[in-house]
Amino acid sequence: MLAFIFDSVGFGEWFILLAVVLVVVGPKKLPSTARTLGSYYAKFRRAAENFRRQLLDMETEMDRAAESVEKGAAQAFQIDGDESKAIPDASRGDVV
Repeated sequence: MLAFIFDSVGFGEWFILLAVVLVVVGPKKLPSTARTLGSYYAKFRRAAENFRRQLLDMETEMDRAAESVEKGAAQAFQIDGDESKAIPDASRGDVV
């Protein structure tokens, strides 16, 4: 993300942005403002990382569940061996 920001903004634009921030915030409050923005950025990054981990965990859990279902279906078919019972036929009234 930072590479995108730094690549798309030139030196002159950074200089103007810094000058505007310096005028708006003031030189005395600039360090504390930078610390505050840095802590918010760190919190945002941690939250984004936690969200990403949760999504990956859910994906792994879904993959395991799908594997389990596939394995169970394969075992049921091997035990029974009758292809007609593998998939219920609604016309015969085999609806589950």
